[in-house]
Amino acid sequence: MWPDSSLRILVIFAVGTLAGCNTVPEQERQLLFFPSPPAEPRIQFLAWASGAEEVEPSKGTLESFVLGEEPVARRVINKPYGIAARDGVAYVCDTKGLTICRLDFKNRSYSIFGYSGPGRLRKPINITIDPLGYKFVVDPVRKQVVVFGPTDKYVTAFDIPEPCRPVDVAVYENELYVLDNDETCQIVVLDRTSGEVLRTIGGPGGEPGQFKIPNSLCVGPKGYLYVSDTHNWRIHKLTRDGEPVWVKGTPGYTLGRFGRPRGIRVGPDGTIFVVDGATEIVQMFSPEGEILMRFGGPGDAPGALALPSTLAIDPASLSYFRKYIHEDFDAKYVLFVASQYGARLINVYALGSFPEGYQLSESEVATLPIISLDEGLGPVDDRSVIEDAGLPPIPDGDGQPQTPQPADETEELREQD
Repeated sequence: MWPDSSLRILVIFAVGTLAGCNTVPEQERQLLFFPSPPAEPRIQFLAWASGAEEVEPSKGTLESFVLGEEPVARRVINKPYGIAARDGVAYVCDTKGLTICRLDFKNRSYSIFGYSGPGRLRKPINITIDPLGYKFVVDPVRKQVVVFGPTDKYVTAFDIPEPCRPVDVAVYENELYVLDNDETCQIVVLDRTSGEVLRTIGGPGGEPGQFKIPNSLCVGPKGYLYVSDTHNWRIHKLTRDGEPVWVKGTPGYTLGRFGRPRGIRVGPDGTIFVVDGATEIVQMFSPEGEILMRFGGPGDAPGALALPSTLAIDPASLSYFRKYIHEDFDAKYVLFVASQYGARLINVYALGSFPEGYQLSESEVATLPIISLDEGLGPVDDRSVIEDAGLPPIPDGDGQPQTPQPADETEELREQD
């Protein structure tokens, strides 16, 4: 078991923001860890980005004049939701800009795609990437999984059988797993080559393997399915045929409980990460579902989260963030966590550990005040969050879904024309 610590942050004067924005002087830069001493730090906050300014090298006035500048609206992330990462590049679903934003920390560049032609996105919610670099974007307005190739060019799109409201997608070998959170509350399994429906998993309800407004799913390194079951306040581990392995979670704001479970992803070591939009933290579980620790938390300081939606995990991105990592911290992989609001939308962390018995100098360390998880932020406004994310409406008092209101989506689409 990892330490069950209070949400304090270990601060060492060492690290700042991403290359490309104004660099903070070495003596003023900060390095944050979760949890705080005397527990062993396991997560280090590295940096953040909200658009081109934090990724690309700064341009001089003459260079900007000669090369020109893209419109400001295309140089920032408007409102992120889903995120995936591969070899130093983070791909972010912009649910307001209606594009995929490409943050390339490897080559220090920023671009977008999915805004025109047959690959034009209407409401990109979540994205996953296969080992060959193909991107699968789930779009509940198109009611499709839209596929882009390794060079980000449109390839094809797969229809999801009606009724449908697809909100997340995962890929394993030759199968696509599409999470559908309309009244069917099921996982639709497609052949990733033909788009043929192979089988469905789950359904509405409260039993293991059944869901109520599920929000996110992924496939772990050993081929198990993991589902964030938002309005049952729990997470599931399933076989790829839908057989329950375990179910964990109850309503609440303490470790092992959920206020609003959202994005779920699994690291290469089997560690399970679950974003909670109500308490604005990321909870971490063992492969057996045992609670390990948490990181993030509400606030506007670097390392805090503001209505987080989901996360991405990538060991191959480590080398591009190495200069931000404490020299004695053995980092294993990078985590990109998306916040929907605030000044820092894409937050970058690393999971790792210090050598056994390693002691940080007290003269270098300060701890921030404890944030009580029992208080948290309380429940978020479910209706605003669901409508904002393009998710289906919350059932009304008689348990029946309310009529969707497409006006907001129509207005956003009109703004893009």
